[in-house]
Amino acid sequence: MRDTVKKTERLVDTASLFLANMAAVILLGLVALTCVDVIGRYFFASPLVGAVELVRLCMAGIIFFSFPFMFLRNDHIIVDLIPLFRRGWIGWATAIVTLGLTIVVAYYIGDRVYDYAVRAMEDGDTTEYLHIPRWPIVGFITLSIFVAAFCAFVRLLSILMTPGTLPDEHHEEGI
Repeated sequence: MRDTVKKTERLVDTASLFLANMAAVILLGLVALTCVDVIGRYFFASPLVGAVELVRLCMAGIIFFSFPFMFLRNDHIIVDLIPLFRRGWIGWATAIVTLGLTIVVAYYIGDRVYDYAVRAMEDGDTTEYLHIPRWPIVGFITLSIFVAAFCAFVRLLSILMTPGTLPDEHHEEGI
């Protein structure tokens, strides 16, 4: 069973790393978009049409494509007010409860976003200025949320395999 979980964890790690790299590419595109907009605005008095709309779409992509990587590697922002809850059996139990809640909430949010993607496709919903169809973007966001929930589930399985202790916070490749 442990070997299956480890193999699944490596496979999910590869998928989450792919989505994180997509977020990085989108960030690079956002930087280029901003540079073109600023140069056009200040040097040619002609801003890029729809730049605000494209920035919104890019920000959504960056945030949601980063979720699976963050959920699998447990790279959340953590405030340790009581360090006792991060060690030993208490830390193990706290991690199980937290991951269980994370999976449920991520699945619920993914289900709601999926409903919105279907509705946007049925209605032919487009963005305000550039008339970009919304459903493919929201569909990718939905996929990313469900992959993030699955990553949290794989992490939960990994933690359940090591009773009383938490696995390393970072993988060998580490960031």
